[in-house]
Amino acid sequence: MKSFFYTKALTVMLVLCFITNGVNSQTVYSNKEYSRLSLFVGMTSSDLYNDTINYTSGIFFSGGFNYTIRLNEKMNVGIDLIYSGRAVKKDSPIIKYRYGYLAIPIYAQLKFSENLRANLGLEYAKFLNSQYSYIDGSKKNGMHIQSFRSNLDNDYALLAGFEIDIKKDFTLAGRYTYSLKGITNSQSAYFGVFQLSFAYVLNRSHKQIFGKKEVE
Repeated sequence: MKSFFYTKALTVMLVLCFITNGVNSQTVYSNKEYSRLSLFVGMTSSDLYNDTINYTSGIFFSGGFNYTIRLNEKMNVGIDLIYSGRAVKKDSPIIKYRYGYLAIPIYAQLKFSENLRANLGLEYAKFLNSQYSYIDGSKKNGMHIQSFRSNLDNDYALLAGFEIDIKKDFTLAGRYTYSLKGITNSQSAYFGVFQLSFAYVLNRSHKQIFGKKEVE
């Protein structure tokens, strides 16, 4: 089931990329970038709200792809496919809890300039796995790691963030997602996640999906 969900999400991104880069009956180009496909890696800092144990925030890994299409001079629309790792911990004794999600954010992107953009949208996160770890001298790596059943399942969240191009093909991005459970269900534990990442542009296209004439 998890692999089926992953395949569907990846297929959507590949289809969008093909549409904007494939052969059309009328080839129309823009003098500005029309679409962009990027690979990114980064880290997350997660807070678990409404929990009963008072966990502290933890750092974990995130990475994936994002794809944006230009709508007009001031607005893009984007979709991402992300492995979103989330972590919290107890300090006494030291136990780290890690959660893996496959997330698909869809967002509007407001362009302040060609190099600075703000994102606002929604994210769906499919729960993949959970594990905890603690120091164990009997293990070769000094850590005991074990899976456990979590009640922090699939989730929807609000998303807000920024992107800034620091070089031609490199982008620094930050975003915060806040679970809608914090609004719709005051009894459930839920995540707030800050993600900081670096992206590398894999492909830029000036070919438009729609248009009536070729722009010189």
